[in-house]
Amino acid sequence: MLTTLAVIAGVGALVLLTTVGLTGWWVVRRIRRSRALRRGALSVRTIAADPAGRRIARQRLAVQRATDATDRALVDARAHGRPLGELPAVAARLAGAAAEIEDRLRLAAGEPDPALRRALADDVDDAVREHGRLSTELRACLLRTGAAVGDARLQRAGTSLALEVDALAAWGPAYGAPGRVA
Repeated sequence: MLTTLAVIAGVGALVLLTTVGLTGWWVVRRIRRSRALRRGALSVRTIAADPAGRRIARQRLAVQRATDATDRALVDARAHGRPLGELPAVAARLAGAAAEIEDRLRLAAGEPDPALRRALADDVDDAVREHGRLSTELRACLLRTGAAVGDARLQRAGTSLALEVDALAAWGPAYGAPGRVA
């Protein structure tokens, strides 16, 4: 009987330790992949690093913000049933370009020589600006499409309202006549 209890306690402890270990691994993994934490760390670097490091951190932050804003705009457009056309494919290519720019900026940030780090930041600057411009253009296209769809829906709602008002105006005298029971 004592042996059985010892085996059950051992298995229970093993299950508990495995659960705690897996939960800890999962939490650490989620924290490391968190965009908000990465953005926060970059925000600190935009203030704390040397001038070239601050510039690279600002560039990385600009690329991440543009990518996040584009992702949010696409999710919103899908949620509202707006026509997207080939914009999701374009956004995917833009995200691939952002990942490549991010890799270049990460390598530049790790460069120990400040002069070379400054030169690398200069090399990537045009790509960062172009990525931001294209992301803005894609979001503007999504917003214009959404506005056009919204305007059409508003016009249809206005037409329906006008019809209902006219119908109620025509029926109003019939319901308001004395001696009639509705």
